[in-house]
Amino acid sequence: MFIGQYISTDYHEVLLSDSIEFALNKMSDNHLKQLAVVNGNIYYGIITEDVLLDQFNPDDSIESIKILFKTVYLFDYQHIYDALQSMVAFDYCFIPILNKNHEYQGVLTKQDLLVALNSTLGKDDGAIIVLELGMRDNALSHIARIIEAENTAILSTAVHQIPDSTKLEMTIKVNKTNISAVISSLWRNDYVVKATFRDGGAQSDIQDRYDLLMNYLDL
Repeated sequence: MFIGQYISTDYHEVLLSDSIEFALNKMSDNHLKQLAVVNGNIYYGIITEDVLLDQFNPDDSIESIKILFKTVYLFDYQHIYDALQSMVAFDYCFIPILNKNHEYQGVLTKQDLLVALNSTLGKDDGAIIVLELGMRDNALSHIARIIEAENTAILSTAVHQIPDSTKLEMTIKVNKTNISAVISSLWRNDYVVKATFRDGGAQSDIQDRYDLLMNYLDL
């Protein structure tokens, strides 16, 4: 899942020759806090609204404050998870994207990132199972055999360590919503099923989480 598949090219750039006032107006018109400074396929860096507002003369060119640019970017051949880490680390509304020759290609926005992440999780309907595992219990092949034995296929998985714990949390998306047999089999094999979603039960919890994500992305 490469970043280059989800690039946007509109409304996110200014030129070195543009004025500070022009850049601020463009940010306001497009509800942005940053802009990429480019000239054709040459990328110079990101300029932020805070930096522009600190300048005394709005008629000055952006080039006059070139030293204040942030050199943040990713390559179009990197995985979408790299973009997720950068978006969180810098708290930007987009990340500029370059090709292998360091030529500017466009940007990856928060909205683009959401679309990409949704694709990695699988677009098909199905239930979500959350397991709590010990550090040495992360045997996906064994878990997969248990699930597949119930005529159920795994669409995607994700694993992360629970903070301040020696436990892992594995999230598994499967291709069915009726997963009672799968859950029973997992319990019989001593796996702790921490939660399930989209399994025919109440949807309020997962909907709340979705709404929070939408608010974070300003959608």
